[in-house]
Amino acid sequence: MTFTPSEKEEERIKLRELHFMHCPKCGIKLIEMDYKQIKIDRCSECLGIWLDANELEQARLKKIFSILKK
Repeated sequence: MTFTPSEKEEERIKLRELHFMHCPKCGIKLIEMDYKQIKIDRCSECLGIWLDANELEQARLKKIFSILKK
């Protein structure tokens, strides 16, 4: 099946609406919260913590999570 560029864009928008800010593990809506000056996304159901691009590096540099300390 071949999609036109506009159909591809429509599909991309639909998928984003379905998945944006939802937990990759259980699908529940994520809650954005500040944790030591870093925005993190936390699932209210499974308590998973998700980081956006560059947030893991910010956490490492600030030595926020003990597992990331060098």
